Amino acid sequence: MKIPLRICATCALAMTAAAWVSPAAADPGRGSSTMCYVWAHNPTAAVNVPYTPSGTYSYNAVGRAAANRVTRTGVGSYVVTCRGVGGGALFAGSGSWGAGGHVQVTAYGTEDADYCKVGSWGTGGADFTASVRCYNSAGIPSDHRFTLMFSW
Repeated sequence: MKIPLRICATCALAMTAAAWVSPAAADPGRGSSTMCYVWAHNPTAAVNVPYTPSGTYSYNAVGRAAANRVTRTGVGSYVVTCRGVGGGALFAGSGSWGAGGHVQVTAYGTEDADYCKVGSWGTGGADFTASVRCYNSAGIPSDHRFTLMFSW
């Protein structure tokens, strides 16, 4: 059975148009960007006393490096706060981004730790917060330097 050329041309045109329309084109969103990163350089800071991580190796899209805080809450346990980048009303007139984003953490240095990982994290308010846990090779909590990056 032969299909008339006009029908084939119509199908090809429809498929070509469909290739140009994708979910990304239908809702382009705002793109992604790094909102904050920190080098938590003081693994044995006093418990429950926030410190400002190294300004040379930290970044905050809203408040510069000084808007980032790291708080040691126990052995191998930390909370990172990046003020102003949590997805609430970030910039005047921007509305709210709600919850979302992506977080990565990596152990850094030669201390007795094999890895660090994100315990939990939160967005949707004014600030981004993440809990970080570091462990030695036996799986025991261990104080350690780390880097953390939050992108949206």
